[in-house]
Amino acid sequence: MSTGSSLLDFLISVVGLIGIFYMIYVALDGIVPDARMKQIARIALGVAGAILALLMIKSVLFGGAGGPVITPAQVIEFAIAIIVIYAVFYILSLLIDWIALPALAPILKYVLAAIVLIAMLIAAERALFGGGLGFIPSNFQTKLSK
Repeated sequence: MSTGSSLLDFLISVVGLIGIFYMIYVALDGIVPDARMKQIARIALGVAGAILALLMIKSVLFGGAGGPVITPAQVIEFAIAIIVIYAVFYILSLLIDWIALPALAPILKYVLAAIVLIAMLIAAERALFGGGLGFIPSNFQTKLSK
């Protein structure tokens, strides 16, 4: 049996899910040079998002307890992680251009992009399924509700 609370949790989570996916899709365009690597990441995110959405629907239709909820703190933490990852990528990319041999720079940038993509996917996984990244204290949401 669903409650109004579980329905509201569902709607909040849908907004959070859309926000997180939109951020990572925008970030992918600026970092990942290889179309196939970008496509694999988008497929993985799409499947994970579909599973999360089904779990959220299940919690609304068959009982709200234990259903996944995406909080505002998780969205903010994810945005912080993407900004940090993007900044580190930019700085390392400039450093590669400055130090590396011209023939070696594209290879190093490709490897760097793969590592950055993995970091972004880990951040997305933690934000969507792991309860956050730990930047904002876990009792933050409890303090808001009091």
